[in-house]
Amino acid sequence: MLESTNKIGKYYVYTSTLISAFVVLLIFIILLINSWEAISTIGLDLISLSWNPAKGEFGIISMLYGTFVVTFIALVIAIPLGTFTAIFTSEILASKYRFVVKSVLELLTGIPSIIYGLIGIAFLSIWFQDLFDLQSGRTLFTAGILLSVMILPTIITLTDDAFHNIPEKYRETAKGLGLYNSEIIKEVLMPIARADVKSAILLAFGRALGETMAVMLVAGSIDKLPSPLLNWLSPGQTVTSKLGREIAETSFRSVHFSAMIFMGLVLFSIVLFLTVLAQNSSKKTERLYE
Repeated sequence: MLESTNKIGKYYVYTSTLISAFVVLLIFIILLINSWEAISTIGLDLISLSWNPAKGEFGIISMLYGTFVVTFIALVIAIPLGTFTAIFTSEILASKYRFVVKSVLELLTGIPSIIYGLIGIAFLSIWFQDLFDLQSGRTLFTAGILLSVMILPTIITLTDDAFHNIPEKYRETAKGLGLYNSEIIKEVLMPIARADVKSAILLAFGRALGETMAVMLVAGSIDKLPSPLLNWLSPGQTVTSKLGREIAETSFRSVHFSAMIFMGLVLFSIVLFLTVLAQNSSKKTERLYE
């Protein structure tokens, strides 16, 4: 009976894996087919700066630039803040308070992105407008700050779990050698949890790349690079905000529509790559525990 149950469980896992892989492959193929018109017609001009559908110009560089700038700002803020918060909740905070604090932090994940976007419009963009004396507070920097708050729960939760899942014997051995708590965290726990922390960061990176509504509301929606290039207090555009605003205005199967789908294909490929990296990092940690 037990052997039969194990076989059913294995078949279920294998079937689920194959279905998941098939769905991912199917999404990629659909995106590729629908973007092929733009690839074959426009070619390398897709990798250019000018986006002007009326003139047949569909350069996606400014959108890619905006995507990576916003994501970079979010990660620079969220990675250290999230990592130190996770260390605090896992290794310093009393266990009876850990569950409460962690639960409250995880509630941030359940807040719809449109709510974050409305907060960004009503408060954050106005505050930055007054602080930096801008014509509009809807900038790439504003979007990056807002996005950092949105990905914090992902980094905190996964990093906290990475530390909390380390066997207690490592801590006991380190204490027996006379190490202080800060030394145990730095010299013992951090090296062990490093792969899982990297995995958490990569997953947060993927979520940041795919965020649409909040970024769309506060980024500014300008289809060009800032001038100068590092002036992140300028309005901009990301791939997701561009798709969210413009995809419904395009004619199905037109070159314009195909170029929009191509942007989605590029973004999907990047997120898929990051997910594979995150999974490989997790496997390294599992082998370490064995």
